[in-house]
Amino acid sequence: MLFSQLFFVAATLLSAASAALIAHGPIAACANEQVVDTAYIGANKDVKLTLSHCANAPLVNAHGEAVSHLAKRQSANVCGNACNTYCWAPAAGGPTTSDCTVIADALLYESQNTGVFFNATAFGTATNKITMTYNTCETFFLNQDTSSITYCRTEWSKLVNWLASDCSAANNAHGGLCVATDQRWYVQVQHN
Repeated sequence: MLFSQLFFVAATLLSAASAALIAHGPIAACANEQVVDTAYIGANKDVKLTLSHCANAPLVNAHGEAVSHLAKRQSANVCGNACNTYCWAPAAGGPTTSDCTVIADALLYESQNTGVFFNATAFGTATNKITMTYNTCETFFLNQDTSSITYCRTEWSKLVNWLASDCSAANNAHGGLCVATDQRWYVQVQHN
């Protein structure tokens, strides 16, 4: 019983510390990011898709501190798994909701024409970060795990719309992210 109480206190403190850190602005996705490939997607081919990786450098937070990699997991498909939403405190420069909607629509278009699922390779490998940009809006999916994971474009589209709306200037925020409850991955929406 004492162990479970200590675990609960530690988890609560970690969650509060993470929320406080995230509330101050976008978190750094990775150090020494290297672009592997770029393409344009969507019905009008107007959304820029960038595949990149962290050049085997450690994941860092907004303060430049290394974040330890997560242990290898059994399940590779995380589509539909829960994530916790965090919005950044008010500041100028958030993305325009309509620009984010163009990205969300491009993700849906690609799910119908390319397939619902996509893979993000293990952290530090060729394509563990997948970024989409259109005008003022940028979103990315980052795999922080040591093994490849599968996610779905339809869920990413929903998260883009949700974050662009819920974490907008109208709601006293300027972007945000949704971090998987096991912290294996996250989706971020911010100003481009």
